[in-house]
Amino acid sequence: MSTRILPVGYYHEQEQNASIKSNQNTSTATPSTSSSIMKCFNSYREQMPFTSSCSSSSSSASSSTSTEPSVKNDFLTSFKSAGHYLPTVDSLTIEQNLFNMVRFDIVKSNFCDYYQLGEFVRSGGFADIYEGIRLSDNKKVVVKFIPKEKTKNWLMVNQKKYPAEVLLHKAVHEIQGVIHVYDYFENAEHWVLVMERLINCQDLFDYLEASDQGRLNEATAKKFFQQLVQINLAMLRKGVVHRDLKSENILVDLDTQSLVLIDFGASAIYKSPVTHYSDFHGTKQYKSPEYILRKRYRGVPSTVWTLGVLLYDMVNGGLPFENEAEITGHKLVLRSHISADLKNLIQRCLAHNPDRRPSLEAILEHSWIKS
Repeated sequence: MSTRILPVGYYHEQEQNASIKSNQNTSTATPSTSSSIMKCFNSYREQMPFTSSCSSSSSSASSSTSTEPSVKNDFLTSFKSAGHYLPTVDSLTIEQNLFNMVRFDIVKSNFCDYYQLGEFVRSGGFADIYEGIRLSDNKKVVVKFIPKEKTKNWLMVNQKKYPAEVLLHKAVHEIQGVIHVYDYFENAEHWVLVMERLINCQDLFDYLEASDQGRLNEATAKKFFQQLVQINLAMLRKGVVHRDLKSENILVDLDTQSLVLIDFGASAIYKSPVTHYSDFHGTKQYKSPEYILRKRYRGVPSTVWTLGVLLYDMVNGGLPFENEAEITGHKLVLRSHISADLKNLIQRCLAHNPDRRPSLEAILEHSWIKS
């Protein structure tokens, strides 16, 4: 049986000269930033302005580029000069998309003109989550407050600084299986992310806990795993790697058994298949052996490793490794009830050598997936 896991913290990232902090503390205690949030909302009564990028407006505006005046893209210039290219994705996908998302920012008067803040849900070390209501149609939403002072990973786009989490989540939010972003706002102390709220859902951790013996049958595990591979493949093709895949960051729609990925606090730009990351912001039981041994890892092999950990957890009822010694020692124990094809896929995803792990495309062609 798995135990709910908290992240291990964050490390300095040399390549992007920034760090990301994330914490999945599910405590229902009073949020650490509640006083500043309430102060912020009290100040709305004095008409404190907010700056927001509107989803529908920015999308339609950016689609007609032929008649728009030339705008200096300082982010794109610095991105190229640093030697970062994306040969596995469409040309200029990530940098141009980020630029297009913010080039027509719309200034709104304030958050409370559009949303009503509801009950506090939970607090992590680096964000507070609330329920909310969109006033225009009474739609239920999730509101995430991201304190500026605790945000370490920023992206400079069109001469403005944005939290990487906000822009990279927004860049992939239209992918089926990624929680949708409705709006994002900025005030003096926070960035505020307004997202889709799933009503009848459960995170994968709790879903497994409620399952027979804490694990899934192979048919259900296959359905879930295939979705996870497809979601991550679609994100990588758009130039984003999640970097904190775990059962607590995956929601299960109980009506359709569709999976939805949440929490992009550790996400990063996917630069190329050979680019190494030197930071780790996820959970210690999901660390890849190459990071433990060399403090470096590549986006795709590391993603495949964490997917292998998730697949193992789904069919075994527990995580394969509990500490770094077990990960590097690589003593993988598989239950006898697992089919030979499934054992083969798990073993390949959890290969100690990252070069021996399959690509995401190859996983989708594996005999266990196809059977």
